[in-house]
Amino acid sequence: MEHRTPPSIILHKSKEVIFYIANNDEPINIDLWTKELNLLGYKGLVIHSQCIFNRLKNDTSLIKNL
Repeated sequence: MEHRTPPSIILHKSKEVIFYIANNDEPINIDLWTKELNLLGYKGLVIHSQCIFNRLKNDTSLIKNL
């Protein structure tokens, strides 16, 4: 099984990372992903809805937080 970090939105100001996972069949390892992205100390969150993830990704008010 090949491992890859899922798509993410990084919010540096609040030290949060939002990961998008399409379904529950994929293993969730937030600690590994934040480590791979070199974001130690960041809180990880998972979103399963592609629509919500894309809305957050395109939200201009979040640009200040990036």
